[in-house]
Amino acid sequence: MKEKLLNHYMKIGSRRFVVGTVVMLVILDILNGVYLKFSWVKNGLSDKMVLMFINGMQLKPIDFDQATMAEIGGLVNKSFDFLLFVILVNNLFFYFFYLRKKHWAQGYVLFYTLTASIFSIMMIFDGNDMGSGWMIFNLLTIPFYLYLYLGVKLLKKETILVLEKKGR
Repeated sequence: MKEKLLNHYMKIGSRRFVVGTVVMLVILDILNGVYLKFSWVKNGLSDKMVLMFINGMQLKPIDFDQATMAEIGGLVNKSFDFLLFVILVNNLFFYFFYLRKKHWAQGYVLFYTLTASIFSIMMIFDGNDMGSGWMIFNLLTIPFYLYLYLGVKLLKKETILVLEKKGR
């Protein structure tokens, strides 16, 4: 079985597989971010967080005018957007160095694809409030993530740059 899979990935070509993996992961990252933002807005999580902060300071929402509440809610929304952006930039950093055949970046991509497939399985059961679109999206991403994981794992030696040591 392992040899058949390896032959399949070798037919694609190691370089083409790496580029395709990075493109697919970027697309999946963006789609995940869009769905998370959609869920954030749909569930009114920024308002809930503002109320949680206010209650944590032992104040009441009526102590603040509507403009202040909207301003704080906007700040929480922008903070969430920034978090999604930082996650995307972090992943792009590792994807770039995976394209450059760095062994440490390959380890990140290997771990990321495995955990992403596990999280997709979990989100099928946990993401009920996000609707059937989210469930279908996660059902479809599981085979993609597993396919990429197996390819990264099986093409491990072909997709990294091995430096030869001088004097040996």
